[in-house]
Amino acid sequence: MYYLTVKHAPKFLMVLTFVCIHWFPQLCAQGNSSGGIFTSNVVPEKSPASSIEFSGFYRFHLYGRNQHETFPNNSGKTLALVAGDLYREPMLMLKLKGLSRDRIRFSTDFMINSIYKGSSQTNQSLTLDLGLNFETTVLTDYGRFRLRSGGVSWYRQSRLTVWGNRSLNRMSLFERRPQTAVDAEAGQRYERYYANGLIDEGVRYGSRAFQGVFLEGTKLPLNFSFKGVIGKSNFNRSIAEGNDNFTACARLQNELTDSLKISYNFLQSFRRESPVSADYQQYSISTGEVVYRSKNWVAQLEAGWGRFANSQYDLGGGEAVLLNLRTNKDLRMPLTLQLYRISPQFVNVTGNFLNTTVLEVFPNVAGVGATIRTPYQGPMVGLQSPANNRQGASMNFEWSAGRLKLNAGMGCFAEIDSTNNGLTYLHNVNGQMLARLYLFGQSWGPYNALNSNYRGTYEEVNVFEADGTTPARMRKFYSVAEVQAKWKSGFERRNVYVFALGRVNTCQPKFNAAPVLKDDALLRQYSTEVDVCFEWNSKALLVMNYGVERILGNQRTDLGDSGQYLARNQTSRLMGWGMDLSLSERATLFLRHAHYRYVDPNFLENNLSGTESTLEIKVMF
Repeated sequence: MYYLTVKHAPKFLMVLTFVCIHWFPQLCAQGNSSGGIFTSNVVPEKSPASSIEFSGFYRFHLYGRNQHETFPNNSGKTLALVAGDLYREPMLMLKLKGLSRDRIRFSTDFMINSIYKGSSQTNQSLTLDLGLNFETTVLTDYGRFRLRSGGVSWYRQSRLTVWGNRSLNRMSLFERRPQTAVDAEAGQRYERYYANGLIDEGVRYGSRAFQGVFLEGTKLPLNFSFKGVIGKSNFNRSIAEGNDNFTACARLQNELTDSLKISYNFLQSFRRESPVSADYQQYSISTGEVVYRSKNWVAQLEAGWGRFANSQYDLGGGEAVLLNLRTNKDLRMPLTLQLYRISPQFVNVTGNFLNTTVLEVFPNVAGVGATIRTPYQGPMVGLQSPANNRQGASMNFEWSAGRLKLNAGMGCFAEIDSTNNGLTYLHNVNGQMLARLYLFGQSWGPYNALNSNYRGTYEEVNVFEADGTTPARMRKFYSVAEVQAKWKSGFERRNVYVFALGRVNTCQPKFNAAPVLKDDALLRQYSTEVDVCFEWNSKALLVMNYGVERILGNQRTDLGDSGQYLARNQTSRLMGWGMDLSLSERATLFLRHAHYRYVDPNFLENNLSGTESTLEIKVMF
């Protein structure tokens, strides 16, 4: 990555403008290409017994930030120009897959993180960053068995054992992620989101990264199947390289009928923090799972027991129960219901819930950041995002009226045991902007309250007793409400999409089914995001975005330094525009420019404003 610090930034924005002005008219006039993509490969006349395939992508990425107001500890950088990706996402990914005559599969991922480094750093060469994978499948009279080993693979098992952080897919489409696939037409991504609310986030979405030995068996007698892995997990590795650590998990499933499945899930994790034999951490989990499908609804119930211990203390064992019930999408008003209870002793950083009992610090890649820390201290989360030491319920529904599609939900949750922790909340607006100021940093910012994880920032809040000085120990209660409206219209036979998302999240010392909108709440969070997408033609689409977020604390939370001893009164705003320009069926140019503002009159040093611009060309092959 190459940084340049100067007083003004006109040249960078002029380059972005020139690219759009030069290419936009040509693209708008261009129709669908009738010719195929050029290739030098000879098309085989018949399927060979062995084969080798290549696929992947290349990304050209430019980023610029020009700040008008900065944090006092922002190292004086008002302007940063970056060629490369701040989040270590690959600029070039080459996937090689092969099949031998003996039906043994092998694959590897060649990856370059950033190929645009300045003279102060050594350019990276082509590396086997994700390792070399081997895979073979054996067919027998007793079933189909697959063995896989080598580099990093993505694995998913159950929500309480191994599962990615999947929740309701409510998000702004203004800021795209590098994993997002390239479509043949610019508006296809927005049409899919309007139709079903889902965005393709790639193989990583909903899964966890493992490196080890994978074994899978299907079509076994009596409708049994199994899968498992033993090896290394990204979230359970030791801080010091070379120390002992492993994660083993397995799933045994039986399909009793076409409608009913039962499963047993297991996970065991162990890591040694230092060469000292007594310095360790381990936990184990066993769960049973039942999935029942009828004509109009699906029910999934998972319940189990977990035990956590490390060199400092032994939490003992605790229970976890998670129930998901959803109706068929074809119904007039589809419903989704979630009930859960996860005890404070049930700890697992690879499951689909946040850990609030034990402070987890994950080692990061050397040279980029020291550590990554997940949200801690009573996180205020959205719908269908469980946390341990918590129990509650949430309901979500969908409804359509012509071109208007609505989906909304409410939830209420309570801590099981009282804690002396504070609160954390994830910034819905400007969260990614803040994260780019200090990648994977913890306890940073003028008040050491900000923490950055992957493309997000959460803030810590201290809670006190009525005297305003003694740290509070209490049970906290949470309420959340979310509503999203999606609308599509045709303007002179051009599609126009409008996506509006509103969220209210509160935390209070007493139970309340709905969000508390008065000062009785310890903390209130309101956010609104609106995307307007105008499809000029199949090759060009204009995107506009506006977001605003308000954070209000009461007098039992941190007080500011304005001299009036008032609590949080934050306002975050983001206003931006962008273009998606389809260069071909497998190449797209993405341009974004945004103005941001982050201010709190009661915390005087929380004062940020500026602009961000990105240009990305992604080519699939």
